[in-house]
Amino acid sequence: MAMKLAQLKTLVKQGESETLEFKSSTANIAAAMETVCAFLNSDLGGKVLIGVKDDGKIIGQEITDKHSQALATEIKRIEPRTNIDIEYVVVQGNYKVIVLSVEQGNSVPYTYDGRAFVRLQSTTSRMTKEEYDYLYHKTNPQRWESLINNTCTINDLDKTRIKMIARMGVAEGRLPREALRASVVDILEYLKLIVNGKLTNAAVILFSKKEKQLMHSSLKLARFRGVDKNSFLDNKPIQRANAFDLYDKALEYLNFNLPVAAYIEPGKSERVEIPAIPYNVLREAVTNALIHRDYSNTGGDISIARYDDRIEIANIGKLPKGVKLTELSKKHASVQRNPLIANAFYVCGKFEKWGSGTNRMIDACKEAGVPIPEYEEIGDTFFVTIPLKEPTPTIIYINK
Repeated sequence: MAMKLAQLKTLVKQGESETLEFKSSTANIAAAMETVCAFLNSDLGGKVLIGVKDDGKIIGQEITDKHSQALATEIKRIEPRTNIDIEYVVVQGNYKVIVLSVEQGNSVPYTYDGRAFVRLQSTTSRMTKEEYDYLYHKTNPQRWESLINNTCTINDLDKTRIKMIARMGVAEGRLPREALRASVVDILEYLKLIVNGKLTNAAVILFSKKEKQLMHSSLKLARFRGVDKNSFLDNKPIQRANAFDLYDKALEYLNFNLPVAAYIEPGKSERVEIPAIPYNVLREAVTNALIHRDYSNTGGDISIARYDDRIEIANIGKLPKGVKLTELSKKHASVQRNPLIANAFYVCGKFEKWGSGTNRMIDACKEAGVPIPEYEEIGDTFFVTIPLKEPTPTIIYINK
């Protein structure tokens, strides 16, 4: 909906801030674009109003085709290319205020005229090299998985596991049949885990043997008494294991600690088991934690905690740019933090690429009649909490 003059006046009354900037005219277009760039690099976005003085007086200006073309030209100097919402609010007669609405960018850091900018309170300033590097690595951690690993060779990888993943990939129809007879090197090339004959970090995370695995490829498993972390019933850390081993160990632990009800139908010899949480929900949550972990951050593990009332799975790494927490229960974009690692899980059928994992978890819980998962970000950590509705842990005989 287009902004009205009354809405503009209300906005201007707020004064310049971390998310609002005034410029008196398009004569200040370069400074306006620097602030647009800063808003793109921020977590909040913002608006730039051209035609408003620093003291908040709305003056507007006449907008000609020349002004509009100049504005479009300046926006094109922002890289990576992005869309900026432009509105023209009529003030009086032919005088208008240009409203540039900026959302947080999906491809930070952005630059204007080759330079990056940052917003601090109501001031726009040049971003330092340290700030730029930090922001780039923080928001593009997939670059880490593509880097060459200089400490491991082919002989340091679990070749049996690699061959098994290849067989699963062929069975899923996601690798060519030639992969069944391919060498370990060829399989890694199918998976794009080798660059110029050298292993990537992703290859190490996925397949390295324990003694050569990176220290932060680890998992914390715990069972707590009650609903907080005050009392351990069990504590089982898994140190230095490849991602597929962590996947297996996590599900083994969850299955062991998950309450299960069961019943026997007359005429059948095997009992039917009903877990408190559907197994496919747990598999999806564990897979997501492994493929979305920020492996460039060596300061934390993936953790899985079983409480009396819930299971909590956490991984270092906020949601990738382009995905919002509120969208996880709806149709949303598939943005992969670690596309190489994700692809290996996809190839063997443990992961789908369509951004539907959180929705499948919700649907499976609804179908089973159990509480749905909850998603949360705290600092740089992403949490999936699955409420636990205890089933009756006895065998129930059902007569039909």
